[in-house]
Amino acid sequence: MHVLLADNHPQVRSALRLLLEQEPEIENVDEVTDARSLLTRVQTAHPDLVLLDWELPGLSTLNLLSALRERCPGLLVIALSVRLEVRRIALATGADAFVSKGDSPEYLLTILQKIKNGGSDKMKQELIKDWMTREVISIAPDTPLPEAHRLMTEKQIRRLPVVKEGRLIGIVTRGDVREAEPSDATSLSIWEVNYLLAKLKIEKIMTRNIVTIDQDATIGEAAKLMMEQKISGLPVVDNKGNIVGIITESDIFRTVVKRWSTVESLAT
Repeated sequence: MHVLLADNHPQVRSALRLLLEQEPEIENVDEVTDARSLLTRVQTAHPDLVLLDWELPGLSTLNLLSALRERCPGLLVIALSVRLEVRRIALATGADAFVSKGDSPEYLLTILQKIKNGGSDKMKQELIKDWMTREVISIAPDTPLPEAHRLMTEKQIRRLPVVKEGRLIGIVTRGDVREAEPSDATSLSIWEVNYLLAKLKIEKIMTRNIVTIDQDATIGEAAKLMMEQKISGLPVVDNKGNIVGIITESDIFRTVVKRWSTVESLAT
């Protein structure tokens, strides 16, 4: 693999070169310090990959990506920046991946390996941790059914994670609540119904076999999992099983709209 470093900071280029030259699959590492030199070198040397400083002097980075694609359609581009907010713009405008200059060397090598293995489309997906709802409304397992129903109605939500001592142990949906409530055809009086519902705890009807997803997974992975499991939301957990957020179909749709809006606004 032929890699081209496009960065005007000598220390950054030196560190990247030292890292890349230790990789047996990387045969050649070249360097440029400005956008116009990059365009010239890409056209003459035909590298496989460009590590592109998003603040590279000489030309708008947005225009630069288009120019790079014209000169070398199969070129892979990893955008680099100290500013994390660059990530969404870089991916929306055609970069195959984004790596913060504050990330570890191991992370950059992981990204390189994924791209080499054909994972660039996956890398273009937004990360769940950037789009999930962090302020999760949850309930305890001993919550009465009417209280769960009231909370869902009041907050206009369709699911409630069930949490005990910070750990996710179950989930209850509106469908679960409806199935647990007596039908209109019951012969019980309203007083008997209310008494029974007040005694019924959420732990009796919650789903214990929970489908979850990691916060560092991609939106694409979440969408695929939802389709396979025929569910409309996923609790997001950390490596200890603690719930850190929730991602829903609405959040995924929001990422699509945001991407379209970003591309359209940058093109005008």
